[in-house]
Amino acid sequence: MDDVIVWTIIIAFYAPLHYLLPVLVLFITGSETEAVRRQLIRRALIDSTLSMVAAFAVVIYLAQHDRISIAMLLLMLSIGVPFVRIWRHRREIGES
Repeated sequence: MDDVIVWTIIIAFYAPLHYLLPVLVLFITGSETEAVRRQLIRRALIDSTLSMVAAFAVVIYLAQHDRISIAMLLLMLSIGVPFVRIWRHRREIGES
């Protein structure tokens, strides 16, 4: 199979996890007002986009150099990046 097709399939399965899990956590947890929650969701979506783009750039580079195990580990770890940012943003809001 062509590399572009393979990476498109990987991204198609990875993106929903990367975007929906942080948003789901923000919907379920927290006692913020609706406006603050909307702001947190917007930040989480931006963080998810940036971390996914950065992760896939590094992962594709690693995969081209036959480091597929490290690449997949990086993808798995990058799912947690938006959660770290959510925690930091909530902590900042709590301190204000």
